[in-house]
Amino acid sequence: MCGIAGIWNLNERALNIAELEQFTDSMKHRGPDGSGYELYKNDTLGFGHRRLSILDLSEAGKQPFHYLDRYTITFNGEIYNFLEIRKELAAKGYNFKTDTDTEVILAAYHEYGKQCLYKFNGMFAFAIWDKMEHTLFLTRDRYGVKPLHYLHIPGQIFAFASETIAFKYLQGFKRAFDEVNLTTAVKDPAYIEAAGKTIFKNIFQLLPGHTITIGAGKQLLIERWWNTADHLVTPSSDYNKQVEEFKDLFFSACKLRMRSDVPIASALSGGLDSSAVYCTLQQFKNSNSDLQRIPADWQKAFIATFPGTKMDERKYAEEVINYTQGNAVYITPDYSKLVNDIVSTTKLFDAIISNPLIAITDIYKAMRQNGIVVSLDGHGADEYAFGYTHYVTEAFYKAMAEKNREKANEYAGMLSTLSPVYDKQKLMTSFDAAVSVTSRIKQKLKNVLGKSSTGVIASEASWFSKETVNDSLHTFTNPFSGISKTLFDDFHYYSLPVNLRDFDRAAMQNSIEIRMPFMDYRLVSYMFSLPEESKIGTGYTKRIIRDAMIGIVPEQIRTRTLKIGIGSPIAEWTSGPLKEFIADSVHSEKLKNIGIFNPNEIRNSVDLNYKHNNWNTVNASKTWSVINALLIDE
Repeated sequence: MCGIAGIWNLNERALNIAELEQFTDSMKHRGPDGSGYELYKNDTLGFGHRRLSILDLSEAGKQPFHYLDRYTITFNGEIYNFLEIRKELAAKGYNFKTDTDTEVILAAYHEYGKQCLYKFNGMFAFAIWDKMEHTLFLTRDRYGVKPLHYLHIPGQIFAFASETIAFKYLQGFKRAFDEVNLTTAVKDPAYIEAAGKTIFKNIFQLLPGHTITIGAGKQLLIERWWNTADHLVTPSSDYNKQVEEFKDLFFSACKLRMRSDVPIASALSGGLDSSAVYCTLQQFKNSNSDLQRIPADWQKAFIATFPGTKMDERKYAEEVINYTQGNAVYITPDYSKLVNDIVSTTKLFDAIISNPLIAITDIYKAMRQNGIVVSLDGHGADEYAFGYTHYVTEAFYKAMAEKNREKANEYAGMLSTLSPVYDKQKLMTSFDAAVSVTSRIKQKLKNVLGKSSTGVIASEASWFSKETVNDSLHTFTNPFSGISKTLFDDFHYYSLPVNLRDFDRAAMQNSIEIRMPFMDYRLVSYMFSLPEESKIGTGYTKRIIRDAMIGIVPEQIRTRTLKIGIGSPIAEWTSGPLKEFIADSVHSEKLKNIGIFNPNEIRNSVDLNYKHNNWNTVNASKTWSVINALLIDE
């Protein structure tokens, strides 16, 4: 896990090492353990690297890394199955001089070409320079766990970096907001993520599962190498066997992600997913004969607490710790420097998020202070196993359309346990009326349920002076229909890419690598191959995960349905310790100068909310997105 960077002056202007260092070192937080900067191709091309040492801590793992006097790589991420690939290549006659996964990537690239990507079980973004073919090759992992941003001005420059903040320090380039993209991001950050856009002009993201090739002619070729829809499998038709198949894959995913030469831990919320990861690791305590390359320290859980707020899940996490006899570190935010900490983390985040990132960064900051470098977390399951309320809402609508009262009753029960805003009896009363009479009553039902969507935060139209992008920014195929289509879209294009971005930057601000067993590509393909009833049924979302965790996760957690999630108590903070800061921000000149807002509309709304003490999660989050934009330096 590292920060990578590169510059290719397509106009043949020679680089100097200082400008490459400046570009790369802006991401020092991603790699505090070492650095490397090199020039190639008559000094017109340069690679930079900031190292976070995870595997082979010696100087042999230093990057940029060279292989066969032909290839050079700058690499961010981990190839979890590198030991298996290394063994396969050794049988073909390859020799290895290091214990790194980096060397395995280059040997596999030499042997298999671009097809090597299909062999990698991992998260990665890397660039390879082939000095024999004069070709630059870049790629990003299947689901975009690791970031890769680039700037391309034909005939002048191609530059890439792990974070957009690096482009502030790119010599000869003046970073500026793209006002349409910025407006779109404040309203819906998922939209530009899905399109490979950023909030800055001419700075793009390489989409997940894609490659870039620049050959001797210096033309950019972008190709897609991975589509989950092309890699579906055939699960057993027997549900009990499906549970065992899932469990085997999940255990394998966890074991692979324990490979490390530095201490690892887990971020534990007390929800099902993070508890499944932590409890599964604890299962390995007495049966670790098949674990390879694991550190001595891997038993700790780090738990964020928010005493006195609805975001606090400490009692659930404690249930897991007591059950496993685990080792926990509890983290409570220090409000004494809240504004300063929020400002610094937001500036470094360098993108739009509707909730201060500090609730997440505090977890990884505590890990680093306790000597941890790698965290195994539970991200990814919500989007393929019906983890969010709006998926159940959509299922309820489907049952209503089919006039299936039995299913509707089941989904109404799920909704009432997922969130306190839903009342099962009222839902079923509305259902009975809706299926029997008029569209007017159906509209009332929609008002009861709320919008069935990906959970986009709506913004006041009057707040903005710029229009958002109305046409589709992305082109992709989705082989599913109905609710499965929604899950596929959310996993690949909407909610999950935003979550992955947020957690990557939150962790890497504190030099922590996050690994996600639920994101193992074998598990993802398997889950999207299952019928819906294996994922939602018998009164529960995430059905197969819950059943696979019998005897592994405590029953109170395994059957827990109330969903909170990790996040800042934004409503309480907005009306409390952030009050003066927010009021000052919306009355600042930058609100006007940034160019996309109608300042008076925003100020009036904020002032009224304070006057009437009317803050809630929705309007506080909406306001924070605006403040977030004000804090980013162009």
